[in-house]
Amino acid sequence: MRVAVLMSTYNGEKYIGEQINSILYQEDVTVDLYVRDDGSTDKTGEILREYKDRIKTVWGDNVGVGASFMWLVYNVPMDYDYYAFSDQDDIWLSEKLLKAIKRIESVERLNTPVLYGSNQVLISAQGEEIGVRFEHTPNISYKQIMCQNKITGCTMVWNRQLQTFLKEEKRRPSIKLLYNRMHDVWVAMAAVTIGKIVYDDIGYIHYRQHENNVVGVKKANLLKQWMEKILNPSIRNGRSMLCKEIYQCFNDLIYDSDLKKDLECYGFYHESKESKNRLIHDRSLIQITGEHTFFFLVKVKLGLF
Repeated sequence: MRVAVLMSTYNGEKYIGEQINSILYQEDVTVDLYVRDDGSTDKTGEILREYKDRIKTVWGDNVGVGASFMWLVYNVPMDYDYYAFSDQDDIWLSEKLLKAIKRIESVERLNTPVLYGSNQVLISAQGEEIGVRFEHTPNISYKQIMCQNKITGCTMVWNRQLQTFLKEEKRRPSIKLLYNRMHDVWVAMAAVTIGKIVYDDIGYIHYRQHENNVVGVKKANLLKQWMEKILNPSIRNGRSMLCKEIYQCFNDLIYDSDLKKDLECYGFYHESKESKNRLIHDRSLIQITGEHTFFFLVKVKLGLF
């Protein structure tokens, strides 16, 4: 099996060599590693050049993590069997890709887009194991992905069928959304909308926790999030923006009528009193957000959903 691994780098000199080696020595698969450097200012470039005969590197301006990863999605060749995201600071176990491919093959049907995600073994900055990301199988429903995605990008592997749709120009998210919701949320939401997601409770990746993580394991401060959204319009309406763009980009491929109605309601709630009323009475959604009903109501009224 041929796999294209997509990595966006930014000032990753400290750990990137170890990660690249763990990707290049995957068992029983042929791997091509595509790297887009997002304007690093440290020695990341020098390290990448040491691998110039073994990886494919593109040097770009700093556009942010989401847009950088999606640039790779759009530009990688379509002649691979599977595709995967990689962070710059983790360590992959040697069977990571092979395990993912076997799980995808177990549910794969003709022309079915399939996305694989898994748990992660947490390690310290020094590489010591400190636990696992999820003690129990996380919720991977579209409502959960919309509110707080649990399928981490660095564990994602997907088939060519899903890649075909992700790559199509008419199905690409806006740069504004990628700034707000990032690449892995978009890919997970697309997969659950038009295909299938398989989740592995076993983690085949050592997920490093350190002070420079772009996204890591951390507890959300709801009050802080509210203040950030009130003060910064560019990060408001992330959930509704996600649903709106998924609905617009994949409407012709969504065959679940209930899902389609939900996406339309959530994405365009501010345009209809009926949709807004339906949203604030969606008990299952409120439960997933973990927010008190009153505060959820206020958020919708203020246009922060």
